[in-house]
Amino acid sequence: MSQTGTRESEPAVGKFSTYKKWTLDDRTGPYEEGKTLSSKQFLDELKEKYVEPARRYMREDPMVLLLANENVTDEQYFKLLAQRWNFERSVGAIHATWLLNYTLGMHGELQEVENLEVRQIYEEYKHARLHEDAILKKGYLDTRWELHSHPMAQLLPEGMAFHRFLQRLGNMPVPVRAAANHIATEAPLVYWFDLAGRLTRDKTVADVFEAQVIEETGHGHIGEYVVERYCNTSELQAMTRYICEHITELVRRHRQSMYDFVVTQDADRLVVRNKDGTIKPMKPGAGIKPNQNLSF
Repeated sequence: MSQTGTRESEPAVGKFSTYKKWTLDDRTGPYEEGKTLSSKQFLDELKEKYVEPARRYMREDPMVLLLANENVTDEQYFKLLAQRWNFERSVGAIHATWLLNYTLGMHGELQEVENLEVRQIYEEYKHARLHEDAILKKGYLDTRWELHSHPMAQLLPEGMAFHRFLQRLGNMPVPVRAAANHIATEAPLVYWFDLAGRLTRDKTVADVFEAQVIEETGHGHIGEYVVERYCNTSELQAMTRYICEHITELVRRHRQSMYDFVVTQDADRLVVRNKDGTIKPMKPGAGIKPNQNLSF
């Protein structure tokens, strides 16, 4: 053992390496006097830092206040539903790719987490369908297929950045991924869906948000379970803190960009006009439809 407290037989560790699990001294676990927090203490830390502030913020969230305003327009409803539809589908697909990276331990460790992920994939696509059904019920589009290529339903740049970051979390340890997605991202949304469901003026739109409260609560509980059971080393806890900071900033940017997009009135840019400038009427059922002339 050298004077610096490291084993002389161990290979040198890079300055920013995260592979430092063999020792828990003041250099590798610089939280709470160089010791690893208990998983319960660490979970409480995450909830205090990322969930509770969101609960207070959601009461003044601009999007919730917009939905509660009696002057909210159909264009604003459609933009919000379309953006959330695409993002829910994307998150469901991300969870499906995460399943490819599960490696179970000798005694089946993480198998229950894998099963929870499968359940969440179904629920994310179910939530997307709720938005899709509301769009059709409100008469905003002719067909479901039109939504897939509609300009207003494409993810915003900030949403794409957030989506890409979540996708890359598949390379992270499962506890880190669960904390970043389920706790720092989804658990705060429970309060948003609850408020939006109660304050939105239009019942069809309000029902979409209200229907997601219970399942989003369950998604948050998945994160709590995984963190409390498996996030039990200083390495994992340090990585989790780092990733959650990034996720929080990406969520903030995405939320702000979506609000800016929703309140901007620009639907007239999609209006089809005749050569003389008059609006060309669209026939019912003129939306994009799947190709029925299949060759197989």
